[in-house]
Amino acid sequence: MENLAKKFILNAESTPEKVFIKYKTGGKYKDYSWEEIKVYVYKIASFLMDKAGTGRKIALLSQNRLHWFCVDFGILCSGNVTVPIYPTSTKGQIEYILKDSDIKIIFVENQEQYGKVKDFDFLETIVVFDKFDEQVLAYDSIISNQEIHYDKIKTTVDNIKLDDLVTLIYTSGTTGPPKGVYLTHGNFLHNVDKAGDIIKIKSDDIFLSHLPLSHVFERCVGHFIPTYYGAVIAYAEKIDTIGDNLKEINPSMFVSVPRLYEKILEKIIEKVHDASKIKQKIFYGAKNCAEKYAEHVAYDNDFSLFDKIKYNFFEKKVYSKLREVFGNRMKVMVSGGAKLPYELGLFYNGIGLKLLEGYGLTETSPVITVNRLEKNKIGTAGKILDEVEVKIAEDGEILVKGPNVTKGYHNKPEENKAAFKDGYFCTGDIGELDEDGYLKITDRKKDLLVTSGGKNIAPQPVENILKEDPFISEVMVYGDGKKFLSALIVPNFEAIKQWGEERNLHFKNNKELVENEKVKRLIMHRIERRSKPLAKYEQVKKFVLLEKEFSMDDDEITPTLKLKRKIITDKYKDRLEALYKD
Repeated sequence: MENLAKKFILNAESTPEKVFIKYKTGGKYKDYSWEEIKVYVYKIASFLMDKAGTGRKIALLSQNRLHWFCVDFGILCSGNVTVPIYPTSTKGQIEYILKDSDIKIIFVENQEQYGKVKDFDFLETIVVFDKFDEQVLAYDSIISNQEIHYDKIKTTVDNIKLDDLVTLIYTSGTTGPPKGVYLTHGNFLHNVDKAGDIIKIKSDDIFLSHLPLSHVFERCVGHFIPTYYGAVIAYAEKIDTIGDNLKEINPSMFVSVPRLYEKILEKIIEKVHDASKIKQKIFYGAKNCAEKYAEHVAYDNDFSLFDKIKYNFFEKKVYSKLREVFGNRMKVMVSGGAKLPYELGLFYNGIGLKLLEGYGLTETSPVITVNRLEKNKIGTAGKILDEVEVKIAEDGEILVKGPNVTKGYHNKPEENKAAFKDGYFCTGDIGELDEDGYLKITDRKKDLLVTSGGKNIAPQPVENILKEDPFISEVMVYGDGKKFLSALIVPNFEAIKQWGEERNLHFKNNKELVENEKVKRLIMHRIERRSKPLAKYEQVKKFVLLEKEFSMDDDEITPTLKLKRKIITDKYKDRLEALYKD
């Protein structure tokens, strides 16, 4: 019977010399073969068999790196269960997860992470990747000294069943304490098989991994999928170096969240603003043409002979150069974790980069729907995976059933009862299916606002419309129980500084910028312009401009960049309430 650990071993044995992982050390990427990685994995597996036996939960607290992969698959090959923890987690958050899942052994990245867990007396073993003291147990000493138990590993892996746990992933806790989600080999293998087939993974593909492996999206699409298909995984150094790493690795597959694709486009636009007026005019003409072409491909919209002539011109002069940001062999890019803004999807697909939006949850391993290469309906989350059932409840909630759906939550019997309805998992998302079976997400069920006039408003569609404006970076809509909607808005500081310079307005800092009356009038004008398709009661009437982006450091967003609405609302409550005093 096939399982994730067994598939890893089969690939390693069939192509031992083939490059599998690229990892940067000493300022240079180094290649690791399948055989080298197998030895590291076997060493970790044997260490865990000696320390813990099988069937135990083992924690992993680290940024993405070669060691993360080896420990995760070492845990699997020893018949144990991985509990990944976001490296941005606080000591209190880590303690909650470790106690809830009864952890005795943890692997941590460095001295900083070690400092968060060293005082927990319930831990029996702490292994550190980056050795900083002779007294700590270092990963390298296990790799150097551990004897491999080949027979025990083979027997253990051969006996792993599809219903056996791979991992316990704790949700990011936007609405309360994190919940540990059970995910099995069968859950992941369904996603790996069906989603991998849709994006047509081959053994010569190269993935650039940068989203947190602690999250189910990267774990499945950037970790298990390339492993299963025998492709190559390269680890980005950090978020700030992705541009450089793209050039160094030249990947064919890239998985990210909408905000990163937005940031890349923003940097392109910044460079355009520094160019001559004629180059600016060419770029914006090319951008408009690309978006029109993408709508033509997706929805059969008009695209005249003159449009085709312009498109061919821009292909040679503009699009081919823009694609170089991602290298010269990019085959597919995937966007998940949040809704992809419509205009962003049009831009990337229009310039010849296949950007596919998908949708899923931790509880569904994660993919439920994804767009198709042959029919990418931009603005939707794509078609349902084979063997997965989706239906829309009377209140608009998306319900899902299939082999990718979790067994339930760890130590949460009441939440388990509430999570399922007639055998379907209740996603908490509101959506609709179009005539072709493509899913469109409209909002989160629990995020719905009800105005004092009794109007039900989904905030996310309003936020997404406003965020499409080049002068607006981030938005959180407010107004539950109020007469009208207001919002917290983070402006696009670079775009507004450029706008200001053209009008001889100069700002010493972001605080001065957001307090400027002309900037406020500009943002109000942009809101009114973008809000025309919305009903009157859905339109933002007042706003607060913030001088910095929402951040994980301030506990305002999750590691997957979702807004923690309650925390943000509490933080800015006084300023928001002041908007309603007149």
